[in-house]
Amino acid sequence: MDTLFLLAALLVSPAPHASGACPPVPSLPSLVCEATPHGWFYADSAQAARQAADEGAATAAAFQRYLGRAAPAGATVLSARFPMERQEVFASQHALPYLRAWIPAEAKAAMIEESLRRSMPHLSDEQVGAIVQRARQSSGDILRHELGHSVYRAVFWPRHNPDDGHYATPAPDWLDEASAILMEPETMLADRRAQFRQWLHETPEQVSPPSVFLSRPHPFATAEQRALLAERSGGQAANGTVAAVVSGDGAKAQAAFYLQSLAMADFLIKCSGRQDLLGEISQALADGMGFDAWLTANGLRHQLGANVKELDRNWSAWVNAQREAPTQ
Repeated sequence: MDTLFLLAALLVSPAPHASGACPPVPSLPSLVCEATPHGWFYADSAQAARQAADEGAATAAAFQRYLGRAAPAGATVLSARFPMERQEVFASQHALPYLRAWIPAEAKAAMIEESLRRSMPHLSDEQVGAIVQRARQSSGDILRHELGHSVYRAVFWPRHNPDDGHYATPAPDWLDEASAILMEPETMLADRRAQFRQWLHETPEQVSPPSVFLSRPHPFATAEQRALLAERSGGQAANGTVAAVVSGDGAKAQAAFYLQSLAMADFLIKCSGRQDLLGEISQALADGMGFDAWLTANGLRHQLGANVKELDRNWSAWVNAQREAPTQ
């Protein structure tokens, strides 16, 4: 299984201010912008800007649903030509809570093709073409995931320094990733859930209980792991985006982490009956409470158990129910 792994520049400033008409982006006068209540969305064409704005609106709605918070209005710039140092200036000038620099579908496809040619030379032209086409078609879906990361950071960790050693935010990696995954379209979520159930049928021993999984780092959490990705990438765009295709054990580890992160979120939501429970947990952790302490204080009223041992037992019951569900 080949897994697309993308890293993009993210810049954070203290207060939301992306309202009204879009200001021009210095050095990129040809960009078209769509101004919405959810922020400014810049792209090479009006159609692309509108599509990005639609993805932003969908992300904001999902964030309210699953995190229980309003998404602040930031800026999204779909251009490979926006230098990182100028992003910082732009975000600061407009007091943006976040700036998500991303790349158009064709630029991303070119970077992925270069990554494939470099790291997997055994692939045929047809195989490369199929992977590149899938990546091109999933651009909007991946943007929603990345916007989820941006908004999550802006809402719960607004003063977080991206260079402080954490993979994304100070939240546990599973929680940070689950919050972004839940922003994806329902079709993608349904596919991930079907894959998880298939995983339960085929290799249930690889599914970890919460006592193990909740402290597990992201498969690409370390600087060394990210450096290896960079070596396999199709280069770094001026805006900081790196595109790399991961295969073999790395792809399996990433897929497993994503699938169980979503499953953990689904389990917590199902047991508690609270669709926005991740927001309560995130706020508690951002306020300095550890997850174990939060569970002791709130687990019983959310039907989760008062400690991790009880959480493991409830997880096991939920997993058994998932295993009995039909796979596709």
